[in-house]
Amino acid sequence: MPTKKRKGRNEEPNFIGIHHSFTTNLYSLEVFVKNVAPIAAKQDKAATKEITRAVNQLSQLIKTEEKNKRTSAPKLDNKKILQEIYSIAKKLPHIPLAQAELLYRSSFIMLISYFDFLLSDLIHYFYKKYPDSLSGKELPLKLSELKLLGSIDDAVDYVVHKEAESVLYDSLKGQIKYLKNTLKIDTKDNIINWNKLTESMERRHITVHNDCKINRRYLNNVDLSQIPEKTKGIKEGTKIRITEKYFRGVLEEICVAGLVLLQVCWRKWEGDDTGDADTRLITDIYDILVKEDWACAERLGLFSKECDVKDHADRLILDINYCQSLKWQGKQDKLEEEIKKFDISALSPRFILAVCALKSDRDGFYSNVENAIVVDGMQEEHFMEWPLFRELRKDADYGDKIHSILTSISAKRKTTH
Repeated sequence: MPTKKRKGRNEEPNFIGIHHSFTTNLYSLEVFVKNVAPIAAKQDKAATKEITRAVNQLSQLIKTEEKNKRTSAPKLDNKKILQEIYSIAKKLPHIPLAQAELLYRSSFIMLISYFDFLLSDLIHYFYKKYPDSLSGKELPLKLSELKLLGSIDDAVDYVVHKEAESVLYDSLKGQIKYLKNTLKIDTKDNIINWNKLTESMERRHITVHNDCKINRRYLNNVDLSQIPEKTKGIKEGTKIRITEKYFRGVLEEICVAGLVLLQVCWRKWEGDDTGDADTRLITDIYDILVKEDWACAERLGLFSKECDVKDHADRLILDINYCQSLKWQGKQDKLEEEIKKFDISALSPRFILAVCALKSDRDGFYSNVENAIVVDGMQEEHFMEWPLFRELRKDADYGDKIHSILTSISAKRKTTH
């Protein structure tokens, strides 16, 4: 169920802006890859076809010459053979190869950068919110740097920028330590797979600096159980790729880690004012459900259970969305445990409707549709678009039943007025 500009250079940072920047970056990259991937795959298929054709031609040429040697047929001289080989081979350098791999490699590098951007934004926000935290820190500034700064505020901005920069240059392990010890936030190790993120960060490093070839640093810093490749035979110099499956896995981890960290900081640094954070969390989980990324929605749903959500309706929406992630993954036992926690007698019609949908209780669902429309103002698009009703929408008569109930309510209202 759903709920009801990026900051400018000189504006104060805010969490809504940070959230917008991170999610826009992430989802834009996802859409880009989704749109370009079929084109890249088509190009790779065409290139493979051309290479196969050339190899077959060379193979046929060799077979013909071998046959001629065994018979009295006229043989090609060496010059003629070389000309034939050259004619076939000269086309190959002009065939673009591995377009899909190039797409995922470049997109992977950008994806990791988006996580860096988020960390930088959170560090900047912290020191803008709590400038006294800079007290006692060693903040060396060169005279040449001081001359470029026009005021104390400029100096503070510069120092904060240098602080964020130094953190981003550190390893992920160092960054996690900074989050815990300096920013004093819970890194939610029970939700975020930091070992997987460490592997992706190190893979980014060798992708950018070592042509995807494993080096000693990678082997020392990475938990090899986190990599999808077979660990047997992995050694220095081994080249590893950025496949579609690997990219998708890292995308999910960055999404979960980024949104959870953002929420943790938001709730800690804004105190009791968590209404906007609750709204954004509901929206994020709903958007992920729409994309049918059930595992990602489940992990964010687990995180939502740890959040102090003051509005009762928002709490219910988060719990129902968590239940959806279980239902669509077929985790029936867990789903039934969660459904037992709802007090049906205390729910408004739309939430009763939601519980019926989660239980696949069609009779209960249709008997509560009218109340949900009349009392809670549900519209036709809610029934046709919400992921919550995706199972029911598979019924051949679902649309007709909903339309019939809406038509009946409309007729009653006209009669009343």
